Amino acid sequence: MGELYMKAKRIYEIESFIKENKTASIEELRQRFNVSINTIRRDINQLVDMNIVKKVYGGIEVIEDSHKAVDYNKRNIENSNSKKIIGELAANEIEANDIIYIDTGTTTIHLLDYVDKHLTFTIITNSLDILNKASQFKNVTLFIIGEKYKPITRSFIGIDSNMLLEKFNINKSFMSATGVNIQNGLSNSEMEENLIKQYITSKATETFILADHSKMGKSTLLTYCDLSDINKMFTDKIPPKDINAFCQEHNIAVYF
Repeated sequence: MGELYMKAKRIYEIESFIKENKTASIEELRQRFNVSINTIRRDINQLVDMNIVKKVYGGIEVIEDSHKAVDYNKRNIENSNSKKIIGELAANEIEANDIIYIDTGTTTIHLLDYVDKHLTFTIITNSLDILNKASQFKNVTLFIIGEKYKPITRSFIGIDSNMLLEKFNINKSFMSATGVNIQNGLSNSEMEENLIKQYITSKATETFILADHSKMGKSTLLTYCDLSDINKMFTDKIPPKDINAFCQEHNIAVYF
């Protein structure tokens, strides 16, 4: 995980640098990040593929991302009743002494509304809303990760969060996604959050996806988990035939 972590961290830092400075030469990036020209070129190609930067003579410049996340408040209104139903279904998975991760999102936010407030368990999250709700639970041990607050998703981000996450043994992760399909698995549009999602789903013993019908069959900019790697799916309607068949083939339990 170390080499992949360092690569992801470097690409995240290059993205932050170019967004702040608008342009940069290849040589400037090579010196700043102390890597070879070939390494910088590979990193640039990944950022180009992600539609974050474009190549110009001798370097790169930032471009507007057509896959930016929709404002949290707007997403929170969409399919709100369905999201509450999904939260109630998934809440049945939380048991005493669990160590769980709850992802940021407008569906996962409803999860704690249906959990016994006297239950003893541990929550790890990067969501401001989950933090606020979890603070009402008397017997919950709560950890918040992330160094910087991002208003558009009401979440805390920062790749160095992974260093803290290495200390935790997470047995259940409750994840959100902007898109769910067979080819690209679980996807979202924000790189900073994607890096945390990747790490969580690779570390958790079980991964649960909470996603309403509007996310099914869709794909956005960044994959963080293959569909075959999840254990349970919580949704509001029977999934499309191809996804439902895939889940049956891979022993993924579907609840709706």
